Amino acid sequence: MYRFVECIDAGSDFCPCHLAEKGECIICSQLQNKIFCDCLYWKGTCIYQELINNGNKAKKNREYKKYNIVSVKKIRDDLYLFEVKVTNYLVRELDNFGAFVFIKKPQNPDYFGTPISIMDVDYEKSTITMLIKVHGVKTKDIAECSENIMIKGPYWNGIQGQRFLRNLKNTNVLILGRGVAASPGVLATRRLKLYDNNIFALLDKGRSQENACTSYYKKYGANVENLNIVNYKTNYLTDDFIDKIDKILSSNKIPVILVAGDDDFNRLLINYIYKLNNKIYFASVNNHIMCCGEGVCGSCQIKLSEKYIRSCKQQYNPIEYYLMEDGNK
Repeated sequence: MYRFVECIDAGSDFCPCHLAEKGECIICSQLQNKIFCDCLYWKGTCIYQELINNGNKAKKNREYKKYNIVSVKKIRDDLYLFEVKVTNYLVRELDNFGAFVFIKKPQNPDYFGTPISIMDVDYEKSTITMLIKVHGVKTKDIAECSENIMIKGPYWNGIQGQRFLRNLKNTNVLILGRGVAASPGVLATRRLKLYDNNIFALLDKGRSQENACTSYYKKYGANVENLNIVNYKTNYLTDDFIDKIDKILSSNKIPVILVAGDDDFNRLLINYIYKLNNKIYFASVNNHIMCCGEGVCGSCQIKLSEKYIRSCKQQYNPIEYYLMEDGNK
């Protein structure tokens, strides 16, 4: 009912990858050691033929490269806004739903790399903007960077359910965000506004007067409101938010909602809204642990419908992951 299969890298410069080389391609049946041709999601390129043309080897991997930091803004002790000068190619490739990169301090080994979502891009300055929250050793090291930083990318699976967002035109989209997880919604807003979509953004204030992404949402013309969405003492939605969401859904036709918070936040919202209207599609930020970003290490692997999914590369329907059978958490 809810299931679909899609590899975010299929048909890109990085396809076929090592999974195809080893007979574990997400899409191509022949590269799953089967004898028939039955692509699960056609993207205009035959992955099997591409592998043959490339000498039965995977395409070149993404690699770390050093880039100059334009500015670092300290928002609070554990929250930083980085603007980094990159290549025109990388700006263009990262101007997509769910774009992210792996970053690390220049002198650190590769295992210090951590995935960070792209919040904004600037073609004129050839820069990308990232909102980074300091959690542990990796991000503490990144916060110390002031001149240069190592970046590996592009990657695009930072938002699940992208197929529900890509073809939207002249309609309404609701974004519900909290914390740094709201930052991928800014780039999504940028993309959606290119096709004359109207964006409502309800952002949880958290510990601040407003979400750190607020000005960026407004930059792209979103209708933004900061409020308390979840009461974490009761672990349920606030009355203020319930009133607000009921009014928005009753007075606007909204085919897709992007939920952009941690898993508990996303689960609460999806289950509540699904009870109100089960015709709405959902997209969600990807909160799964990532290490290699290539589907090889297994750190991002989750189990859905009795099948394992490499969530750093494979798209899934957020309903399948978050919806509880009784509609409650």
